[in-house]
Amino acid sequence: MHVLDQDQRLLAELFGGETGDQVDKFAQVDWWPSAAGIPLLAGACAWFVGRIETRIDGGDHVGFLLTPTEVSPPVRTAPALLRYSDVKEIDPGHPA
Repeated sequence: MHVLDQDQRLLAELFGGETGDQVDKFAQVDWWPSAAGIPLLAGACAWFVGRIETRIDGGDHVGFLLTPTEVSPPVRTAPALLRYSDVKEIDPGHPA
């Protein structure tokens, strides 16, 4: 799970508007592997890696309840976060 700031809209467009079966998203960004090998985006404000505890059927989506296993260092100053209202018009890579 990554938290982005308002200056990272292009990153949100890449991961929210492109599909991994057509575009290698990680080839276009700086990242490093977590201790578990999960890709962590270098520019993210904050992040955590989690173990899936429960899957929740949401109709056209699946929700996941996670237990954090790794977390980013604390943020020194609160950034202006990128919010759903900032990205809701991004066309998804696949229909729901």
